[in-house]
Amino acid sequence: MKILHLIFLFIPILGFTQGADNCVNATTLCAGQTQFSGNENSTTSFCNGCEDGATQGGNFCYELNNTVWLTFLTNDIGGDVTVALSNFSCNNDPGYNTSLQAMVIAASSPCNENSYTAASNCVTSSSNIILNANGLLPNTTYYIQVDGDSVTGNTNAASCGFNINVSGPGVEIEIDAGEGSSIFKGESTQIEGSGPDNSVWTPASLVSNPNNPQNTVSPTSTTTFFYTTETANGCMYTDNVVVIVQEALNLTNTFSPNDDGINDYWYIGSIDNFPSAKINIYDRWGQKVYHSIGYGNGNVWTGKSNGITVPSGVYYYVIDLNTESEEDVFAGYVTVIK
Repeated sequence: MKILHLIFLFIPILGFTQGADNCVNATTLCAGQTQFSGNENSTTSFCNGCEDGATQGGNFCYELNNTVWLTFLTNDIGGDVTVALSNFSCNNDPGYNTSLQAMVIAASSPCNENSYTAASNCVTSSSNIILNANGLLPNTTYYIQVDGDSVTGNTNAASCGFNINVSGPGVEIEIDAGEGSSIFKGESTQIEGSGPDNSVWTPASLVSNPNNPQNTVSPTSTTTFFYTTETANGCMYTDNVVVIVQEALNLTNTFSPNDDGINDYWYIGSIDNFPSAKINIYDRWGQKVYHSIGYGNGNVWTGKSNGITVPSGVYYYVIDLNTESEEDVFAGYVTVIK
């Protein structure tokens, strides 16, 4: 099974427009998807039991100054989760601290300070922060507080932008679009995905049932199929599979190698799409009269074996397109006429 994520990377810069100033407006984090956040221009409400969770005494491990809130949803198994903050870009003006403080919080009643419990270690750092939240419950929303530190000698608490990423078995979503395949135009193949029950295939117009993990598809050109799921908090996870569509081989069944410039070699249409194809030709007694890897551009069978033109008759061929698929091996007969 593959664990796939849509991954975005942002470079933190100051000037962040604050939208996660309280628990209600917490920024959603998706597993494996690095996001940019920051606590510039955030505020603190000192009210016992308020949604900010900012009492005069602070919250668990530090006195709140300019806190921002982020949130993530565990998967249906739950377990350990790691939250990583990195690439700090802080206001370095005189009087500003440059350390951030962070921790993970569980809330049995959403955004109600009276229900908060600590769910991770509490870290203060001016560079990178790693929060370890172990044994989290399945299908549960957790919150992350990030606050600017303030110590004696600093007039202003730290005001920073930062990258933040949540990962670990407690949040990862497994989704797999299966293995790719190669078909000839007009043929069909099966795609088979695995993942959460709400996973869907796109493009929907090319599958019989987008909601079914297994589908028989018949694309007319090479197509990438995406298997995607969306979680309850709006996170998207996807994997893709490519179905390669080749032009069908066009094999002539006779040719006349008499050097008159007409039909002097065995023509195999579209074989140039398979530069690693293996071609073997045998006479009626099973003796190999021709072999090549790749066909075309002068490397064709002109009816000769060891430099001598073979007798008129029927010859047996085996063409292996060398695509690692048993369906791409062809056998038949070609007649040499003089």
